[in-house]
Amino acid sequence: MPRSAMVVPIRSFTGMTRLGGRLDADERAALTSTLAARVLRAGAEAGLEPWVVTSDRQVGTWAQDRSFTVVKDSGMGLDAAADAGVRAVGAGPWLVVHADLPLVDASALSRAASILDTGAVIVPSIDGGTTVIGGTGPFAFSYGPGSFHRHLARRPAAVVWIDPALMIDIDTIAHLDALVTLGSMPSLSP
Repeated sequence: MPRSAMVVPIRSFTGMTRLGGRLDADERAALTSTLAARVLRAGAEAGLEPWVVTSDRQVGTWAQDRSFTVVKDSGMGLDAAADAGVRAVGAGPWLVVHADLPLVDASALSRAASILDTGAVIVPSIDGGTTVIGGTGPFAFSYGPGSFHRHLARRPAAVVWIDPALMIDIDTIAHLDALVTLGSMPSLSP
């Protein structure tokens, strides 16, 4: 089986605006870049080939400086970004992984990628979204609230992989506060 590609869409380092009530712009940028670096590093350590999808010049330069392949994002949303990454990868196996997974590690990504040897994989987020999805060839992505069920309907034979290291993302202040309260928020140093 060829080496699996890991497609990581990153809109910008100035996003995560829903955390604005808790973190200022500089803190959100530090969090975003730290989490993205953690996800990409974990993928590389798992033997995946990291691809960053972005239209942001700062993110593109950051990714190229770290020797990651950069794919141009059309700016038409997460579905289009994931699709652009998968199309750039081609027919080989791929994982689309969100850049905001604070508990991600190489072993979790390796376990998810191993499922690609026999089929597709979907990892639901704790709130019903999709944090990781993998397969081969094209796929009709449908992110947003409730995306796990839409993705599963489009790939009903996919393995649903339950792994806390991949299921927990930071989309809201409640997510951030829960991680801090549980002592599970990793250090924000890159």
